[in-house]
Amino acid sequence: MARHKIKEARKDNILDSALQIFAEKGFADTTMTDIAKKAGVSTPLLYEYFKTKEDLLFAIPEKFTAEPIKIAEYVAPYLRGAEAKIRALVQGYLTIYDENPLYASLVMLELKTNRRFLKTRAYDMVKKLAGGLLGVIKEGVKDGTFREDTDAFLVRSMLLGTIEHLCIRKLLLGEPKNLPQYADPIVDIVLDSIKTS
Repeated sequence: MARHKIKEARKDNILDSALQIFAEKGFADTTMTDIAKKAGVSTPLLYEYFKTKEDLLFAIPEKFTAEPIKIAEYVAPYLRGAEAKIRALVQGYLTIYDENPLYASLVMLELKTNRRFLKTRAYDMVKKLAGGLLGVIKEGVKDGTFREDTDAFLVRSMLLGTIEHLCIRKLLLGEPKNLPQYADPIVDIVLDSIKTS
């Protein structure tokens, strides 16, 4: 058991180190040796955990997405109504990106443009989170909170697109300083256009 914990701790250290190096240098300019040095492990040991640099890149979102999925699944039953659930999810996205700028940089500037990422387990986890948002919008249409003609996919795209735009702006320009403060305004603007009353 202790050996398993050591391996997991080492893997977490490698993922954290890779995240830092990828965010600083970019995926293309990072080498496995750079990551091994940052993690304080040998390059051969690094390859025991991850076969390629791309495997390592794709493992990072798994680490960061697993916890929000757990939280969303735990909290969702206690939230009443589609609007409250959407607010919680938007707040969650903004908080994750705000509190983890290196991860936000990796997701927004590296992974969004990598087609092979779409075939990974990590992407399946990202889809699960986004699918939860889509499901809540559909729930709101079904229970009459949102108009019957609401295009749930389009509404989800508007919410996530706005989040991504603000996040990229913060990464590139340093503004806005506090992403979570935009949760309510984003939700209000988008949902006000589809509410039934």
